[in-house]
Amino acid sequence: MAVTLEQLLAFVETVDKGSFKQASIKLGKHTSTVSGLIANLEAELGMELFVRKPRSLEITPQASEMYRYAQSVIRECDLLDVKANSIIEGHPSSFTIAVDSDLMGPDIGAICARLLTKYPTLDLKLVSTDPMQVRSQVLTEQADIGFGVALFSGHHELTLADGYSFDVVFAASPELGLNKKLIDLTQIRGQLQISALFMKQTGREDTHNLSSRVVYSNSLHSTLDLLKQIPGWAMLPGFMCREAFKNGTLDEIYLSPTATEKPNQWATEICWLTAKPRHEVMDFVIQELGKLESPNR
Repeated sequence: MAVTLEQLLAFVETVDKGSFKQASIKLGKHTSTVSGLIANLEAELGMELFVRKPRSLEITPQASEMYRYAQSVIRECDLLDVKANSIIEGHPSSFTIAVDSDLMGPDIGAICARLLTKYPTLDLKLVSTDPMQVRSQVLTEQADIGFGVALFSGHHELTLADGYSFDVVFAASPELGLNKKLIDLTQIRGQLQISALFMKQTGREDTHNLSSRVVYSNSLHSTLDLLKQIPGWAMLPGFMCREAFKNGTLDEIYLSPTATEKPNQWATEICWLTAKPRHEVMDFVIQELGKLESPNR
């Protein structure tokens, strides 16, 4: 069988337009040329695709079945052309982004959508992981770019770029009865604290842990869920707690009299291997991540 792409294009356009004439206008060919291409395709396939009437065409049941396959072949040929151009221009065939699971949301999905629109043949992989593993994924070259909560320290093998910052609030279980209260350090020290594991892993637990009783969680979302089940408190991103504060499943407490005017903040970071050559796809992702706005807004 020697079916050509030109024949398939003529067939699909004729089905879409309903006539050889309209298909020829779309393809920029003579009507007789389109009709001839269809006739040759019918000969190659060994089946009739259209019933030719004096003033109209009627698609056959066989043609209806062949139509979606013809469309698929045309799409694949278009992707082949795009892929060839991508190789010529030096774009990577695959790209992996490691994202802190606590920062995963529609904005990350939107970046991926824009990336695939710009580079449709890219084999994209999105990895959701904990803050420490974001850097680890990049360092071990399992990911090309990492986006996570900033770990308060540099790394000689990584280039770090600032992302957005977000407000951190003090959230407590309603069982403690501390809603909207200003708590002194002596009082908070006796309450169970659910602490971020990455603070311990980066050696900053002394500045983060205020209670004498501490349990660790490697996910801020998990911390949020734990607070709804056990009496305790935690430092959490404000954007994660809005709904819980609103519906009363968590209470907001204050450890500073100026907390409502000047809340604590954490930052996010974008990281990649310094030794790895940058290319157009990497630059695109870095720029898109850098444009993300704080969820505080």
